[in-house]
Amino acid sequence: MAQPDSILVIRLSSLGDVLMSVPAVRALRRRFPGAHISWLAEGSVTGILAHQDFIDEVIFFPRAALTKHLRSGHLATEAYILRDFLKDLRKREYDCILDLHGIAKSVALMKLARGKRRIGFGKTFAKDMSHLFYGERVEGTEKRIHKVERNMLAARYLGCADPPGNVPLLVHDSARTYIDDFLRSRDVASPVIAVNPFASRDSAFKRWPLERYADLIGMIRRERMGSVVIIWGPGEREEAQRLAAMVGDGARLACQTDIAQLYALLAQSAVYIGGDTGTTHLASAAGVPVLCLFGPTDFIVNRPYSKNSVIIRKDVSCSPCKKKDCRTRECLMTISPDEVFAALRKMPFRKEA
Repeated sequence: MAQPDSILVIRLSSLGDVLMSVPAVRALRRRFPGAHISWLAEGSVTGILAHQDFIDEVIFFPRAALTKHLRSGHLATEAYILRDFLKDLRKREYDCILDLHGIAKSVALMKLARGKRRIGFGKTFAKDMSHLFYGERVEGTEKRIHKVERNMLAARYLGCADPPGNVPLLVHDSARTYIDDFLRSRDVASPVIAVNPFASRDSAFKRWPLERYADLIGMIRRERMGSVVIIWGPGEREEAQRLAAMVGDGARLACQTDIAQLYALLAQSAVYIGGDTGTTHLASAAGVPVLCLFGPTDFIVNRPYSKNSVIIRKDVSCSPCKKKDCRTRECLMTISPDEVFAALRKMPFRKEA
């Protein structure tokens, strides 16, 4: 293809899916070093994306503000916010728009942007019939491939070679200082074992029970394997405090963090334990050995994209599924703390960074 002067990548959310799009965008940067690469995203992920050197510009889609003002009836305010966003989106004409999200919303935003080539996934990977709206489609023959590999299909379509291995993300110095101050003030000694028992708000069905995390932390404490830090995010502090209370002085609650600060904390960790959630992919991006518990979701598609990860799952007949109201949750309930602890003991802890 002709050398593009400008490329717009659309991958709006969530944290894990954005991180699994990063290798493809890095590959675009290597293939087209002189191109202006913009990334259209929403929510808190825009903060850490804006600090990366393989992206020239992050365009923020103000979904939360638009939804808030629409629900409250402040239509004039919503119109001003939408006007400013569209002005930002349409300030340049892109030689290529690459939709890595593949849903109705990303297609609508792609149509609003100015672009010469509009590329997205074919029917195998697209949702909401989005494949019908692209000028060019990236086809796939196997639906159950890892999301990183799926996104790399789009990059290869544009002539990209595979990007280098696990390249650390960039974070501002203040994020690292914030975490250093936290670890020092709370006397958190190395090695640090980061434990994240949570998942996104609408993904509680993916969570291993809190009581089992408490049992696991108790085993870590008795074996004196390291300092356990409980990771938590928005809306999770109360449950994190409950878990900390279950284990007494066997764990410390992490400080409140944004994504960059959380990345800095994970980068200081020797090992990470958690489920299928964005923080797990953030730990993988930070180069931390990851012990990941999978239940109903597809581990082939969603596992941490790292050779330094261990997956614990049960091969039950109904998994993978997306049955959020499952009563038995056999895929998760049959994973025991003893099993997870045995896997943890075999993992090589990362030495202090």
